[in-house]
Amino acid sequence: MSKKVFDPKRREVTKYLQSRARENSPMQNTEFNINRKAVASCFWARHFLGLILFIILFSPISLTVAIQDEHYGPLGFSIIFSVIYWFTFARWLTFLQAENLKYRIDGDTLRVDGGVLFLFRKSIPLERITDVALVQGPVLRFFGIWAMRIQTAGSPQAEAVLYGVKDCENVRKQILSQRHKVYNEKAGDA
Repeated sequence: MSKKVFDPKRREVTKYLQSRARENSPMQNTEFNINRKAVASCFWARHFLGLILFIILFSPISLTVAIQDEHYGPLGFSIIFSVIYWFTFARWLTFLQAENLKYRIDGDTLRVDGGVLFLFRKSIPLERITDVALVQGPVLRFFGIWAMRIQTAGSPQAEAVLYGVKDCENVRKQILSQRHKVYNEKAGDA
């Protein structure tokens, strides 16, 4: 009976070959296409809903102050400021926000980049992904886009939300199949 001897060189060669196989896989360094115009419009609509909420919440306060002081300056100011914000800064901000979104797979990691004033970069190991849920609320449905919620092990909420990915059902299948491959490779290494 032959005795297996631990050979560090052989293990290094095996890891190297596995990494080369991952580099040549079809999902290696895949960037997902995003419907940026629809995402920007969706984000802008959300700002509009926030504007309406702002006016609803602060108009009674402003109206109360206006009635007591017998001048309507605060009420008019809040409404005018909100409308100017929505047509100028919010429009610019949402388009920049949509332009800066990037979703891609680098080897065995899902990378999510975004932000305007404060940039963020998130790396999610594929083997930690437990589910990719497709969600479409009324605003997203109006613009014809989906949100992909990336659920991971050990996190009660979505680790990341990918907005406006084109062909999201196919991308979902690709992420889950790549996760399965990575999981099987890591199980084979152990």
